[in-house]
Amino acid sequence: MDRDRRVRIYDLHAWSGITLGLFLFVVSWTGSLALFEHELLTWEDPASRLVMPARPSPIHQTLADWVAEQTQGAPAEFLLLSYPDILHPYYEGRVIFNDADDNRVIESQRWNASNGDPLPFRGEGLTTWLLDFHRDLMWPDALGGRTAGRSIVGIAGIIMLLSIISGLVTHRKMMREFFTLRVQRSLRLRWKDAHNVLALWGLPFYAMIAFTGAFLGIIALLLPLTGALIAKGDTDKLLAAIGSEPVEASGVAAQMLSLDDLYQRRLPGSDAVPSLISITNWGDETAVYRINFPEQRRLLITDSELVNGVTGASEVEENTLLEASPAGRATAALAPLHYGTYGGVWLKWLYLLLGLSLCALIVLGLMVWLERRLHGVVGTRSEAFYARIQQIVIGITCGNVLASLAIFYLDKLYTGSEEQRLYWTGVSYFVVWGAVLLFALLRSDPYRAVRRLVLFTGVGLMLLPLLNVLTTGAEVPFVQAPPSVSGWADVSFLLLGLLTCASLVWLPLRRRDPLLAAEEAAPGETFLAG
Repeated sequence: MDRDRRVRIYDLHAWSGITLGLFLFVVSWTGSLALFEHELLTWEDPASRLVMPARPSPIHQTLADWVAEQTQGAPAEFLLLSYPDILHPYYEGRVIFNDADDNRVIESQRWNASNGDPLPFRGEGLTTWLLDFHRDLMWPDALGGRTAGRSIVGIAGIIMLLSIISGLVTHRKMMREFFTLRVQRSLRLRWKDAHNVLALWGLPFYAMIAFTGAFLGIIALLLPLTGALIAKGDTDKLLAAIGSEPVEASGVAAQMLSLDDLYQRRLPGSDAVPSLISITNWGDETAVYRINFPEQRRLLITDSELVNGVTGASEVEENTLLEASPAGRATAALAPLHYGTYGGVWLKWLYLLLGLSLCALIVLGLMVWLERRLHGVVGTRSEAFYARIQQIVIGITCGNVLASLAIFYLDKLYTGSEEQRLYWTGVSYFVVWGAVLLFALLRSDPYRAVRRLVLFTGVGLMLLPLLNVLTTGAEVPFVQAPPSVSGWADVSFLLLGLLTCASLVWLPLRRRDPLLAAEEAAPGETFLAG
């Protein structure tokens, strides 16, 4: 490849990283936390710490009475019941119907699995915010809603793939730099080497995350292509395979199949019991139960079975089209591959480490770009301009981390309406993020500013277990053996806080070493440097 073409590709790589690097950092950071959705829900919700009974209390009649009370004779369009498990040791029901004024109503209730008593309502908050902000940015309805937000995240995944490809094309010393860390050289070269090493070692994971994230984000745009691969161009057939339209209710009342008896059903070939039942046409002779079983740690669609809601006879198994073709099975594997649901908790920890390495990779690439312009021989704008960009980078990255930490504290200290919990979680998130950005913009010494923000993050993490114990009466970490899921979360916060504080040893107090012009990299020497 001639030098001019390599320089153009390098510029494409650099500017794609600079323009979207901070956005990719936010998506990667929140995605790393959202990996532990179930574990964080247990830490967040006191009801998740109830004792899981060996034989759960009957629920069918309790649920039927509750549905009748909520709907007041209106037909239940959709009903959902989740059975208790080790992470959520309670029943949870949700019903959707139209009231007398034809308004769509959604009601939910939880019951103690030991005695069937109702549990207090708790609104969505911490975990929902992290998961949904990662997936669709909580994009406002006025601007297109969650679908538009998810598409934006998907497009960012495409840009990330572009950055990876352009970095590979322009990189000339890939094999040599797998182990190159010049710790005694200039600050910029240390950052550049760390950036390259992280990029090279994590390349398969980063490419997988970018591709699966892009697909999941813009799946609506890709539906015609998916239909061509799986259903030979028949998009309607594909939609029917993914989720067929429910049969219209006949209006003839019928006795429903017992949900307590259904809990004794087993997934063929395993001992898995049902985890979730979704029901259409509850109370009608056309009722259909969709039985979902726990994830079997495979790169496949969640195991499920359709049965007649009156007789219990098996219906046509759903997703047969998707499971019949290699393209369908590959498409179905993208979601579990992206979210790491096909393995146990150790796989989640591996995903977390790789996700955090991606965040570090992005920041290092941004700082290398800034160092070359602030203290090197490139750049056409003033030093004040690049210094302001540096402050913005610090404020957005550190602010996003501290904003995430802040909503953990809000979760334990919140005393307002449960219906407004998610709203105030979002408000707190952006207020803290904005405050940290303002702090970074007002600080003239970026190195000291970063050290203070990192120290604050580490101390905040270490104090989270204490706050949890004081506000919820949870067990003190390391006292109960073995710790509960919530206890393990507290232990993780403590260890992560210690590691964060320990990282201050490697963070410079000031920029001591001037960069030499001879150390300036020629175009193409950085990989994913942005």
